[in-house]
Amino acid sequence: MIRRPFLSLRKVFTYVLLVTTLVPLLFISHFLTNSIGEKLLNQKEQQIQNAVSTIAQEIVVEFDRIQQSLNWLSRDRFNIQALDNILYSSVVMHNLTRFSELSSLINSVYILNDDWEPLYDLNGRSYYFENSKLLQEISKNKSVYEQGLTAARFYTEPNLIKGIATSNGVALVTPMLPYNLEGSGRYRASGYVVVLISFDTIEKHFQHFLLKDESFSVKQHVGEKLKITPEVSDSDRIDRLFVLNNTFFSSPLKLDISYQFSDFSRLKEMKSTLVALFTVIGWTFVTVLFIAMGITRWISKAFLEIEKTIFSYASNQEPKEKQFQFTEFNRMAIVLSKMRVTIQNQLLELKNTNNELNKSQELIELNNKKLSSFNQELEVQVTKQTAQISDALQREELNKNNLAAVIEFGSIYKTLSYRNLPDKVEQQLQQLFPDIQWELRFKPLGDHFGIQILSSKDKLLASLRFISTPQLEEHQLVFKLFVKQLSSWLELVDVARSDALLKCGNRKAFDEDLAHYQKRYRDTEAGWNFGLFILDVNGLKAINDQYGHDLGDELIRTCSRHISEQLTQNEAFYRIGGDEFALLTKGMTWKECTSLAEKLQLHQKSLTFFDKEGANYEAHYSIGWSCSDNTELFKMFTVADEHMYRDKKAYYLNV
Repeated sequence: MIRRPFLSLRKVFTYVLLVTTLVPLLFISHFLTNSIGEKLLNQKEQQIQNAVSTIAQEIVVEFDRIQQSLNWLSRDRFNIQALDNILYSSVVMHNLTRFSELSSLINSVYILNDDWEPLYDLNGRSYYFENSKLLQEISKNKSVYEQGLTAARFYTEPNLIKGIATSNGVALVTPMLPYNLEGSGRYRASGYVVVLISFDTIEKHFQHFLLKDESFSVKQHVGEKLKITPEVSDSDRIDRLFVLNNTFFSSPLKLDISYQFSDFSRLKEMKSTLVALFTVIGWTFVTVLFIAMGITRWISKAFLEIEKTIFSYASNQEPKEKQFQFTEFNRMAIVLSKMRVTIQNQLLELKNTNNELNKSQELIELNNKKLSSFNQELEVQVTKQTAQISDALQREELNKNNLAAVIEFGSIYKTLSYRNLPDKVEQQLQQLFPDIQWELRFKPLGDHFGIQILSSKDKLLASLRFISTPQLEEHQLVFKLFVKQLSSWLELVDVARSDALLKCGNRKAFDEDLAHYQKRYRDTEAGWNFGLFILDVNGLKAINDQYGHDLGDELIRTCSRHISEQLTQNEAFYRIGGDEFALLTKGMTWKECTSLAEKLQLHQKSLTFFDKEGANYEAHYSIGWSCSDNTELFKMFTVADEHMYRDKKAYYLNV
């Protein structure tokens, strides 16, 4: 049984029409209201910020003008002479009057002598000022006035300004200076000028920047942070910490300024605009509502006519010919008529189609048999693919284990010495790739197969000798990670073993290589020998004392370059002290060491170096050596050092 729907097409059309007309109107009105409100609020905030900024700038300008006028008043020679001569009193009062006219913030001015006694005042009360705490406070810190600076202080006492009962304000104290300095670059003040500015005067002076119902107040800043007062119901309040920095002030002047802004005055325009906007929106809403209702009633008649036509077709009756108001409904009536004929034809076709389906069923059964054989073939292919995937997973597992081993090898390098590295690296690579023979050497690759390990600055660190295999090609990622890890460690060790000034080894490298040579000598049971040379630059202290350390460093570099040029691959060069060098010669006997020493002595006879102006100086170094074939291992360094000092002593005797 088909139930009658709750909503009819006419009702739905009516609701849609109302929604499509009213919702955009509401949305646009809401958007306009928010946009206008936001814009007006932003204007209000901008006006407030402009007012706050303007008042702050004007305060700075006024105080700068007062300070500049104070500099003139405190250095005027007639004012200074009037401290000792009462005949200048009229001139002083005239100057005080001119000074007070320069800024409307000035309430009262006092001129004191060097004993802090009031001599002259303008709009002041000398009796109250002499007995005030303010006078006691400003007379304590004399070091500020000796520097020629102005001290800014707050006062909280009444009766200091004539005609003003306020007891809060700012006092500016400036020394009167006769343009002469005492000892140690300090001024001696002949007297002092005290300017009093009340907070009430500051507030009245800048009131014209605010609207009628708005105000601001000034008070002394106390503490590190500004305490913000809670908001008032009908107005906004902004508290600001104002810091006045003046180059003539001994310390910045900190004020707490509170601005009281009126929402009513600043939002009056916004409220009137919103009221007008709401009025327009309301009348528009009512107009749209009546228009939508009229259109709905007119369209509903057409819906009733098409509804009767549909019922006629549903009852298998031929409907009466009618002319609809809308072409869409005429087309719908034509479609309904054609649908009736089409349905009758489709019923005949459906019968024929049923017969064809029976024949198709037989074809489906035949195809099912073919599909069964295809499934068997598919199972065979899946089995093969599964075996291939299993092999790939095994290879991935091997790669994973190799990567874990490489990471584990990296932790071993932290406790490994430089000379023990080749054996450990060869063991690790043999463990990763057992079918390859590996050799790590701290020299170029030469004619061997393999790779050279370079630093980030393309310096040769070591060479890895090997012959590649298909297994290595399959595991290039593991091998490259291992080499990169080894290169990073070698570069760090190379930096730690290199001298910062010269391109040679440092003391750490020398100690490690000497221990390695001694071990190799003991392992070969004296079948292999090495030599130890100690070289020391002559005259370095005199060059440093007379010409400076820059020329001394040039002497060290010259000797280093000269020694390096005479060496072959069998000699290792080190700097083991400030001006002291060492050589380790591998596979050399005493006779060969003697020849090398003579070669170094011979080639340094004409050795010179130059300063920045092009002047040349003689360079020379002393040489001492020993060899393992005629000296005990633990005495080789001492013997070479003693020979070097004998050579140095002979050099200084002949100079």
